[in-house]
Amino acid sequence: MVETMIDKNKNIVDGKALAEELKKDLKREVETLQKPLRLAVIFIGASPASGSFIKRKQAFGKAIGVEVNIFKPDAEIYMSRAKLRFYLADIVHEKANTGIIIQLPLPDELSSRTQYFLDSIVPEKDVDVLSSHAYGKFAMGQFVIQPPLVGTVEVILKQYSIDLRRKNIVMIGAGGKLVGRPICNWFLSQDLAFDAIMKDVSPEDFREKIKRADVIISGVGKAGLVSADMVKDGVVALDAGTSGTSGELKGDLDPEIAKKALLFTPVPGGIGPLTVAMLFKNLITLAKQK
Repeated sequence: MVETMIDKNKNIVDGKALAEELKKDLKREVETLQKPLRLAVIFIGASPASGSFIKRKQAFGKAIGVEVNIFKPDAEIYMSRAKLRFYLADIVHEKANTGIIIQLPLPDELSSRTQYFLDSIVPEKDVDVLSSHAYGKFAMGQFVIQPPLVGTVEVILKQYSIDLRRKNIVMIGAGGKLVGRPICNWFLSQDLAFDAIMKDVSPEDFREKIKRADVIISGVGKAGLVSADMVKDGVVALDAGTSGTSGELKGDLDPEIAKKALLFTPVPGGIGPLTVAMLFKNLITLAKQK
């Protein structure tokens, strides 16, 4: 059981501490499973941010006894749709690879084909739940795992006894593949009413929805999108949006919101570390099904 970790002065969720507690549980599960686990990470392109995220996954995997292998195709392969699909198929069908992820985002020249490549991952190895087949099963409540971000939000809300029923919930960036879309599907599965804010909302409507919100979850990736003057006192503010500014990670929600919030997840150090832990939790859960 993950112990509650919270800054008593500011109600700031310590995602690193939560992840460390979960890491202990996952290490015990890996030892009990007594079968080799390997996460295959396909890294296409040369994004420094993606490289940094992959290093975190490698470190977490090593700590719990899971091998993490990085596959990095050269440009000759990834610039050819057919060659890349064959390359991915070889990795997916390698029995030793018990979990597969394609590190996102893909380079701009491949971004329009992202779903096509994600769909090369079979559900029983899709720890990110991003292939159409795996995501469809999740959306229908028929998959044994959830997208890592959904699992992360659920753990945080449970640990801090936040009940979403009868709350005014706002999801900012509702159409996003990694955050908004899976969170909205999870809300629907829980019969929760919520406001979904898409890209085309007017500034006036945006401010009005935010001001009324009891719970805000954001996954846009635009630094400082929501300022402290926009939110009410006692808001639950979960920031799953990250963007880089001069090499520094920042979130969608102004850190000053923490002074008004009942609960606040900072960037970095909030949702991010726990999401990595949930990725490996998914890997272990899928391995138990085999």
